[in-house]
Amino acid sequence: MIKDLAKFWEREFDSFPPEAHNLKHEFKDRWVRFYSLPESKRYPENEQEYLEVLRRHNIVLQELVGKNNVLVVLPEYSESKEPAKPEPELTAIFPTTEPWCSLEQHEEDDDYELYWHLHVSEVSFTGCELNSLFRLVANDEAGNIMIINPSKGVVFHPYDGGADIVVASTKERDQLKEKHNEWLSAHPEGF
Repeated sequence: MIKDLAKFWEREFDSFPPEAHNLKHEFKDRWVRFYSLPESKRYPENEQEYLEVLRRHNIVLQELVGKNNVLVVLPEYSESKEPAKPEPELTAIFPTTEPWCSLEQHEEDDDYELYWHLHVSEVSFTGCELNSLFRLVANDEAGNIMIINPSKGVVFHPYDGGADIVVASTKERDQLKEKHNEWLSAHPEGF
């Protein structure tokens, strides 16, 4: 699992670090953002709105990967160079993970050290297995999550307010945008 993920990342993203929130800047030709609620509303306030967030995420993810296994990349924030476990709210959902990589999040002249350790859990996705994760993300209780399917060339990054998606080609991105154009941002750059 980790080997396949590392090969995929190197092939598709070269030496770019696996920082979910930065993919949109570096890979604009394959990136699209969809909002998870109408009128760009950021946070759901009732069950109806939560259901809309889940519906949109699951529709797009299922269109992209079908009923297949996905790799869920989960962060751990630490002052230690050694990975331990993802955040507790994430280990409650994904009790079995493997460490993938660690990213320094401090500068050499900082008085502190901070690391992001990325862990991976494999999930058989058929349409709703990630709903608990999507709810955490929608509430801004978890961030920097990536859902990856190497064989389909898909990186799905849910965030509080929507999802950033990087696919294998510009053509695939354009087809996805056309299919769900009502979920796109009105911002000229798609943000």
